[in-house]
Amino acid sequence: MTIKPSISIFGNGRVGGALQNSCDKAGYKIDSVYSRNLFPSSIDELGEVIFLTVQDSEIENLAKKLSSAFDDLSKNIIVHCSGTLSSSILKSLEKKGSKIASFHPLKAITLNEDSLEGIWFDMEGDEGALNVLEKITKDLGANCFEVKPEAKPLLHASAVVSSNYLVSLLKLATDIAETGGIDPDIALKALVPLAESSLENIKKKGFEKALTGPIERGDFTTIQEHLKQLKENPDLLNLYKALGHKTISIAKGLNENQIRDLKQLLD
Repeated sequence: MTIKPSISIFGNGRVGGALQNSCDKAGYKIDSVYSRNLFPSSIDELGEVIFLTVQDSEIENLAKKLSSAFDDLSKNIIVHCSGTLSSSILKSLEKKGSKIASFHPLKAITLNEDSLEGIWFDMEGDEGALNVLEKITKDLGANCFEVKPEAKPLLHASAVVSSNYLVSLLKLATDIAETGGIDPDIALKALVPLAESSLENIKKKGFEKALTGPIERGDFTTIQEHLKQLKENPDLLNLYKALGHKTISIAKGLNENQIRDLKQLLD
């Protein structure tokens, strides 16, 4: 395999497009890109590293289609980008000699993304494939770490919480502000810098030292007032309480009485 192996990509959506653009910028030759209705007529059309960036439900069928079409894939590394599925779903390709792996970007990728610099990939699979993927990751200015196959669904769940549910959390915050008559657009503009400062503090100080606010200081009265104001909005109230319980477990400066009283208040 060459120092910078040639690349083929199946799937031209967000992940496929981001890989194509970023690998091209990093000096990798993109041999071919296939949308849903296109398929190579010859093995010569395929690059040394083949990324399958189609939807999870399509990966196994695409792998079987490739393995049926080509008898010898021993010169290829074939990789899917699912966050949940392991590389074992590509076993039909492994039987044809291909090294296989999963390689998942931990990033909320948007359309026309042209850089994956600074992000993290989780990966697992054949050692030979992982060595090549680690080199590609470095060339993209990104980072990678190896996971066990059985850990992938839980890691993906954590990624959903930290990315997708962060959007939901800020929507919850603006909804609460809106119940007080505050324009949600203005509330969002005001709250996003606050959220960003909390994320920055977590990066620099860790969870415990980054935590501020009424639970961290045991301010029973303030939380009681919040609950009173949210009483007419049970959905918002229940989410506030659930997040409050989780926050108690982070606030290590509370004494036993404060913890007991706060838990009772949030029940």
